[in-house]
Amino acid sequence: MRWAGASAEAPTRAPSAAGDTGLDALQTLQTLGVGRLSPALIEEMAQLQRRARERLAQSREHVVIAVAGGTGSGKSSLVNALVGEEVSAPGVRRPTTDHAVAVTVGEEDGAAGLLDWLQVFERRSVPASGGRGGLAGAVILDLPDIDSVVQAHWEVAERLIERCDLLLWVVDPVKYAHALAHEGYFARLAHHTEVLMVALNHADRLDPGDRESCLDHLRELLGRQGLQAVELLATDAVEGEGVSALAQRIADRVRERRAPLERVRADVAELVVRAAACLPEPGSLELDGERLVTAQRQAVNETELLTGAAGAYRQIGARALGSPLKRMAIGLFSGARKRSAAMAGTSSTLPRPVVAEPVLRDGLLQAVEPAAARMPEPAAERLRDLAAAAAAPHAGELRGRLGELAWSPRPRFWWRSLGTLRGAGEAAAVIGALWLAVRGVVEWLALPAVPAPAAVGDISWPFALLAGGSIGSLLLGWVGRSLLGPGARRHERQLARQVIEAVAGAGGTALAGVREELAQCQRLSSRARSAATEVAAAGLRQEGGAGQSRSG
Repeated sequence: MRWAGASAEAPTRAPSAAGDTGLDALQTLQTLGVGRLSPALIEEMAQLQRRARERLAQSREHVVIAVAGGTGSGKSSLVNALVGEEVSAPGVRRPTTDHAVAVTVGEEDGAAGLLDWLQVFERRSVPASGGRGGLAGAVILDLPDIDSVVQAHWEVAERLIERCDLLLWVVDPVKYAHALAHEGYFARLAHHTEVLMVALNHADRLDPGDRESCLDHLRELLGRQGLQAVELLATDAVEGEGVSALAQRIADRVRERRAPLERVRADVAELVVRAAACLPEPGSLELDGERLVTAQRQAVNETELLTGAAGAYRQIGARALGSPLKRMAIGLFSGARKRSAAMAGTSSTLPRPVVAEPVLRDGLLQAVEPAAARMPEPAAERLRDLAAAAAAPHAGELRGRLGELAWSPRPRFWWRSLGTLRGAGEAAAVIGALWLAVRGVVEWLALPAVPAPAAVGDISWPFALLAGGSIGSLLLGWVGRSLLGPGARRHERQLARQVIEAVAGAGGTALAGVREELAQCQRLSSRARSAATEVAAAGLRQEGGAGQSRSG
């Protein structure tokens, strides 16, 4: 085996974990997302935070490089080539096992706690001397085959792929397309270009032209997974071709000591982007005010209420403009019981505000549905439940506000004026009738005649009072009744405005829970977007710093 090691440079001190990982943003997102995002996504967030904090609590002077791939890809041979000696038996000689092999470059003691956390117990160490100096601090994991038919093998591989700092995926010229298309890992790694490298091993099996075609096709497949920027190298673990370049790339990452933070940031980015993708724009999460008002007006049966109020105006006005003689006759001959019943009948003409709670509940559900339909199912169900629960208190609030309105019209001045004039006319008619009656009786009894002076021409005052008073009273009654229609319509319009104001002002308390939940959903959506932006910006800062370090 020929091997050319990585150049040795002084390692960079491990950077601080504060801020750039995005864990704080993820914690906020998880807190807001409980009961609103899918339980599976919330659990992934919790697991990532636990895993990240556990990893960052371990040695960050070491960088864990997981070498993964399928059967026959040459992972173990490539690990041996990277460290310059056989530390991991190739698959043809290694017995079936469900555990990985760890190779620490440099002192193993400092990495012991990290390896315990990784649960890797077959360990090797090689001195960080000579050509391996650049790899000092590297902990290289040779994983079981990811496509193994033994479930325990790929379970171990999956667990360590989740926990490693840097992932080196090894493919071979025969099965690389199958690996990318069917193993499913690359679909989740679009945000992991800084912590992922791909090696096309066994490149010696291809002539130069086929090798370039194979690399081009591999780049195309990676690009389809959003990994067009990932580092791709051709290697031959047996002859050593490309191994030196690969070792140098790994040494650069190890020296920077940023891979643990970059891995956490990449994992956080993947989750916050997934969360943001299932959330709508914050501005679209509003209560549909138009649907809400429509439902409220339907629930209070606004049309019937206003029609009843207009009818009450006409009835009360007609009663006020009615014949005083008729009212007097009712008062004299109907008795107290009938008067009491008549008064009860008058009050019963007033509309009584009633709120149809089922109609209001349906309307509230319709008002939250545009927002609920855009949210993940847990948040949607939460909104619908809150809207349904708000129907009863909201109905009570509406009844209270409507009960405060003046449904009974106040007596109008012109009612009293016309009523007084009509009473005067009827009084004149009564005087004229009595005058004529007395004259008739006196004339029948042959008594001295009662004088009846002329009012106009041959028309005497008794007849003028009787005819004028009667006709005047009838005319005033007709005028009053004709004016009641426009007055009732004005009363109806005034009440309509008051009903709209009452409806618009209702719900401040009853709907507070719904509005607060919508505000929380808005904050969740806004936070997911800002978290994705923050993590992306942190990644750009890290890439810029790492690029300057590598170029330096």
